[in-house]
Amino acid sequence: MATSRLERIGTIFSRTEGLLLRGAMKPDDRPLWFDIYKAFPPTTEPKFARPKPENKPIRQILYKEDILRAKFHAKGHGLSSNMFSMNETYTKKLMQKFEQLKSESISEEELIEKCVAAVGSERQTESTKTTTKNPDSVSSHVLNEANLKNIFKE
Repeated sequence: MATSRLERIGTIFSRTEGLLLRGAMKPDDRPLWFDIYKAFPPTTEPKFARPKPENKPIRQILYKEDILRAKFHAKGHGLSSNMFSMNETYTKKLMQKFEQLKSESISEEELIEKCVAAVGSERQTESTKTTTKNPDSVSSHVLNEANLKNIFKE
């Protein structure tokens, strides 16, 4: 079966190859991609007349935890995090606490609030634990005496 003239010279590779074969382009002037394309041709010929691929719908991938995380963050909990700490994130702690308290027969909103309170209290105890390298230094005494939580209220 004969191919039409447009199909034979339809690709940039076939056009460049034709120019090289007929002497219209010197071998030294060939594009960089030409030798690579010749050594590793594509599986399907890149033609302009190729049919458009069908659009497949994108599946929504949501887990049960994603809904809980969204509710947790929507209320402003867990927004601040310390990226340098090696501890678990507050969101992960919330998820673990949620799994522990799930057996109680209360509504999901109350359960989330309970988890937020538990994780929040853990967060406060972690923030109050300040370890200093030199507890006898002057700066550590000043920092311990200062009321940093209410510093802007005065």
